[in-house]
Amino acid sequence: MVLSIGTLALTGCASNTDEPKTFTAMVTVIGDAERADPESGQCIVGTIPVAPNDLIFVDGGSGAASTRSVLEVDSVEQNADGTGTCTYVARFDAIPANQRNYSLTVSSSAPHRGSFTSSDFTSDELEKGATIHLRAPKPEP
Repeated sequence: MVLSIGTLALTGCASNTDEPKTFTAMVTVIGDAERADPESGQCIVGTIPVAPNDLIFVDGGSGAASTRSVLEVDSVEQNADGTGTCTYVARFDAIPANQRNYSLTVSSSAPHRGSFTSSDFTSDELEKGATIHLRAPKPEP
């Protein structure tokens, strides 16, 4: 009987451990490029190069609710004039849950080249497969 109570207490301690809730998501990133290179997968959107393995960050508003992934080429379509449309995907295995909104930032790995920040998404939108459309930054006045 004593052994049974001890086992129950250990089971109770183990089951009370709070594990942070997370969810998975696949995000699609699409950009209209001034230059598209199907061979390398790199595209220039505005003046910012975007390429495979560039980082994409998900931020839920607190440091504990952030994660990152890398871009993978889905397709790069090049027009005769060298412009084109580039589509990348990023897979996230553990986005922290219970945040009101999430913003996504695509960061170019090229030094001092810039980044793109999306509008906010809900967890439902991310879980269903959010799409970011990269837009060339507006020139400064």
